[in-house]
Amino acid sequence: MRKGEITKEHIIRESAGLFNTKGYSGASLADIMDRCGLRKGGIYNHFENKDELALAAFDYSFLQILELLSGGAANAANAKEKLFAICHVYVDLIERDTLEGGCPLLNTAVESDDGHPLLKERAQQAMTVLIGKLTAILVEGIDQKEFKEDLSPEEVSTYIIAVIEGGVMLSKLYDDSKYIRHCVKNLTQYIHDRVLI
Repeated sequence: MRKGEITKEHIIRESAGLFNTKGYSGASLADIMDRCGLRKGGIYNHFENKDELALAAFDYSFLQILELLSGGAANAANAKEKLFAICHVYVDLIERDTLEGGCPLLNTAVESDDGHPLLKERAQQAMTVLIGKLTAILVEGIDQKEFKEDLSPEEVSTYIIAVIEGGVMLSKLYDDSKYIRHCVKNLTQYIHDRVLI
């Protein structure tokens, strides 16, 4: 890998943590320069502007979430275990501070809602991917006769995401993992009662 590519990846990685903790609006160029150990020209040699860097940083952070979710589900024997493993990835996200700042999808969706259309669009695309991955697990469970055949996979997957992200938000707000644990406990019960055959 060439030096320029290494520097660009360094900027993205460091900015991802910064944007995920301070937000797009809260992270200044001075913060980015300080965090990366580069001058303004060093940043703008690789990115046209802060927006371009923010999008690259979000993509990097979202890829990290996808890798954590894939890793969590990799050893699961069936669709039910995959759903439970995914829930526990979010518990680890809070309790082990797996990603600096928590869930980048939640943080970006909230911050960009009205103030940054490009980030909002990117967050929507990422959420569509996440819903699609959960939906595929639910379809797999239906096909394998683990889950009720009359389920609406997209409806169930959006419910699971809403409960988990709500638990992440409350846990981050109160600096207390009990909220994500409560949500995962109730999701587990929901899956037993409403999803499993």
